[in-house]
Amino acid sequence: MRRLVWVIVPALAVGLFLWRDSLAMMLFKRAVYGQITADIISELSEGLHVASCGTGTPLPDRTTAGICTAVIAGGKLFVFDVGEGAAPTLVNMGLRPARIEAVFLTHFHSDHIAGLGSLLLQRNLGDKIDTSIRLMGPRGVEEVASGFNAAFGLDHRYRMAHHTSLSVSPHVFELAAEPFDLPEDEVLTEVYRDDATIVLAFRVPHGPVDAAVGYRIEHAGMSVVISGDTEMSSNLAWAATDTDLLVHEATNVDMLAEIESVARSDGRQTLTIVMHDIPSYHATPVEAATVAHSAGARALAFTHMIPPLPKKLLEVPFLRGVDDKYSGPVIVLRDGVLLSLRPQDLPLERELL
Repeated sequence: MRRLVWVIVPALAVGLFLWRDSLAMMLFKRAVYGQITADIISELSEGLHVASCGTGTPLPDRTTAGICTAVIAGGKLFVFDVGEGAAPTLVNMGLRPARIEAVFLTHFHSDHIAGLGSLLLQRNLGDKIDTSIRLMGPRGVEEVASGFNAAFGLDHRYRMAHHTSLSVSPHVFELAAEPFDLPEDEVLTEVYRDDATIVLAFRVPHGPVDAAVGYRIEHAGMSVVISGDTEMSSNLAWAATDTDLLVHEATNVDMLAEIESVARSDGRQTLTIVMHDIPSYHATPVEAATVAHSAGARALAFTHMIPPLPKKLLEVPFLRGVDDKYSGPVIVLRDGVLLSLRPQDLPLERELL
């Protein structure tokens, strides 16, 4: 038997070596077919679904794309903020950018808008698109749209010249801004409505940024609230009343203090100041949990964690004290996670990456 093994194993190794190119192409074809044909939305049940297409921050982290949360309602795809790398993450999750109904910005910090150019490119690899992408946000969103349209104008003209047989309208490569007035406190401003879904904007404190909002999405008797970047906010708690899921950003002050300390000892003055200032315009996990409790939210999901949590082990110190303020289910979102909301039940969590 031992002699037989000594004969078979080398023979298999030689066979694999000789057929390695064929095996590689077979795997490549399978991967291509899976990515191009993937369309998760067509597989989802009716209802409300939340996809985490980016949980990152400006702090470097190879495990995350920039902040991006997608909501699927009634077969339509809505995207909230588009950080750097978010568009490829959407594609890799099987969420086709060509399906996007509208993009909503919570505010205009670079880490929330940097991926818009890439999103336009990925979207226009889809078929039957003949309109600009709707870009909604507080007043000032016109400037963002105009800037991206100008910055990517040459690229878009080149791409149309490369592929003249496509006969696409130049408008498909553009962002079409739809600004709205900043709501007052305890006011929900309707910014989108179709026959099944409503998107409402509300004001959040993120000073000195004035034009900062969160969103409440309502569909099929359920709702999701997305905080955007915010300090602890009673207005957010009011807007999130009885929501099925509150998606809230959070900053751990103790962890940031460690980064600040190392930056100071290394002579990194700018980084030291930034780390010191961040807690003044972001909420802590405990504060977010307090908001979730006040709102009566059925579940709380954290995203845009500062600092990033590349290892799951770091979730424990990051969330310390949360259970004391909120008794419902708590989810730390990772890129590629899909949450499906179900009436009278916990969100169903699924990984798409």
